[in-house]
Amino acid sequence: MNIYDFDDTIFAGDSSVEFIKYSFVRHPFLVIWCLIKALKEAIKYLFKKSNFGLIKSELFSFVKYLSNIDDYMDKYVLKHQKHIKKFYLDQKKDDDVVISASFDFIVRPFCEKLGIKYIIATEYDTKKGKIIGKNCKGQEKIIRFNKVFEKTKVNEAYSDSLSDVPMFKIAKKAYLVKGDELIPYEK
Repeated sequence: MNIYDFDDTIFAGDSSVEFIKYSFVRHPFLVIWCLIKALKEAIKYLFKKSNFGLIKSELFSFVKYLSNIDDYMDKYVLKHQKHIKKFYLDQKKDDDVVISASFDFIVRPFCEKLGIKYIIATEYDTKKGKIIGKNCKGQEKIIRFNKVFEKTKVNEAYSDSLSDVPMFKIAKKAYLVKGDELIPYEK
């Protein structure tokens, strides 16, 4: 079993940023309104009166106003599937796991189109416009992985970020992904 981060690892770029840009073109006032709400949370965060999850939650809260999120996401994925990196397509396996801090409603449709069955991501209620639970980042990725795949051996781990060192620690081999280059990570 191999585990992968999604953004800047399998997906060239940040799928959440691309989603906001895509949505801004289609629903500019909704996105701006949510951006303002997120900025208010960011100011509170500077004074330790909020958390990053609330900022992220507010920024994407416009999705609760979209009439058919499944159709919307299908169109988004179709337009952005060219962002999937060739290295991944060349080596993908049936038991790959994607573990991402991005929201599940963004990551899941890409993974399903790629035939990836195992997806662990930050859960987001698109009807309420709120994060469910914790942001799936750093050590939280391993906690969630172990809940689903208790005592499963990981052959290789791939990520663009050192915040995923916890993923690297549970794998036999680990790789930092920089563009299309795979750099072996020494533990």
